Amino acid sequence: MVNISKVKVICRTTRVFKPVTDEKTNEILGVRLFGEGAHEIINIITVAMNARLPYTTLRDQIYTHPTLAEGLNDLFAMVD
Repeated sequence: MVNISKVKVICRTTRVFKPVTDEKTNEILGVRLFGEGAHEIINIITVAMNARLPYTTLRDQIYTHPTLAEGLNDLFAMVD
């Protein structure tokens, strides 16, 4: 489960976030995002996909707290 502090602050905790990655290259092939802030988070993921960055780039990034984007750490930690 992706733990995002910001969704607790805004009282909207219903969500489904699921990453799809390539095991060999670690590239992000896609994501399923449903919930508060999905429209913001998809932009960050799209940049990583277009640049063909490994999912670990987003997993290991430091994000501002509390923001919806900081959930990317947990989202891509699920891949490991």
